[in-house]
Amino acid sequence: MKNLLFIVLLLLLTGCGQVSGEEPIVEKQGQITKVDMSQTGSFLSFSWIEQGYTGIFTPVQAYIEQSIEEVRKQLGEPIAQGYYEGGVYLEYDQATYFFDPETNIGVAIAINIGDHQLTNEEMKRQLGTPDQSEINEMDGYWTFVYKLDNYELMFEAKTEESHLAYAWLKRASENDN
Repeated sequence: MKNLLFIVLLLLLTGCGQVSGEEPIVEKQGQITKVDMSQTGSFLSFSWIEQGYTGIFTPVQAYIEQSIEEVRKQLGEPIAQGYYEGGVYLEYDQATYFFDPETNIGVAIAINIGDHQLTNEEMKRQLGTPDQSEINEMDGYWTFVYKLDNYELMFEAKTEESHLAYAWLKRASENDN
C-alpha cells in the first residue's frame, strides 16, 4: 500500500511539473502568458568565443575565410562596396565583409551592435575579461579584444564606458600569433 501511495504521489508531482522543452508559463495579474524563450536570452553569449575559435562569427553564422565569390553567391549583391586598408569590402544589411587584397579571401566580418545597447560590463559578464582593452589611435574607438588563436573577436565603443558600437571577428595578424 505504501508503495502504491508513493507511486501515485510521484506521478502526481511529476505530472504537475512542466515538461522540459516547453515554454514557461507566467501568471501576471491574473493573466497567463507564455514567455518566448528566444527573447529572454542575451544577444551576446559565450558561443561568440567558442565559434570564433573556428572562424565562425556567431551573430551572422558566417565563416570568415570565404572568397568574395562565395559571399556574393550566398548573399547576393551588396548594398555598398569599396576598398578598406587596400582590400575590398562588401556591405550587406546584417554585416560587412572585408577581404585580403592579394587573395580575395575574407579577413574580417563586422556588424553594428549599437542598437543592442551593450556595455563593456555586460560583455565581460558574457565573455570574460578581454585580452586587450585600449584606444585605437587610428579610428579613435576604444577596443576590447579577445584573442582566439588564429582569430580575434573585437568590440569597439566611442569611449571605454560607452555602449559597444561594433563587433568584429578578424583573422589575427601574423605577428599576433
